[in-house]
Amino acid sequence: MSGVQVEGYNRAPLFRIRIGALMNRKKKINQTLKSKAKKANAKLQSSNKPKYIAKADREALAAEADSESHAVAVNSVTLDSESAES
Repeated sequence: MSGVQVEGYNRAPLFRIRIGALMNRKKKINQTLKSKAKKANAKLQSSNKPKYIAKADREALAAEADSESHAVAVNSVTLDSESAES
């Protein structure tokens, strides 16, 4: 019964299919490992891209900068007027 043919049934094509399935399994495992390694390597790389700031935060920062520049301008005007008086 250990022969290649058993009652008109040829085992050779099934054996090739199993090897093919095994190769596909190895390929899939290697693909998965490579993709995980690639993602881990990508996380280690630094980016030159600036960090995203939300629109509301940008507006708040702009308003704060405007109020500071306005306060500086008012202070400089009062200092100039005081020096002109003396």
